Amino acid sequence: MRDAFEVKRERIRADLTNAREKASQWQARARDLERQLTELENTEILRIVHGVASSPEELRGLLDLIRAEQEPPQTNLTDQKEE
Repeated sequence: MRDAFEVKRERIRADLTNAREKASQWQARARDLERQLTELENTEILRIVHGVASSPEELRGLLDLIRAEQEPPQTNLTDQKEE
């Protein structure tokens, strides 16, 4: 007759194996959903860009303006030390 601890240990090992397999499946599902979301967002961006009636140079200038608004202001460190 098998020891009760041995039976419990085998059951826990089997549960652990199943849990690892399910975790792997969920990770694959999450990666697939992330890929789908990125693809959808990229498609939406392309649709918007194609809908804008402007030249590539005008779009580049607009993107530069957006980037400039998002950057933190540059401060002079030497001025701060003097204060």
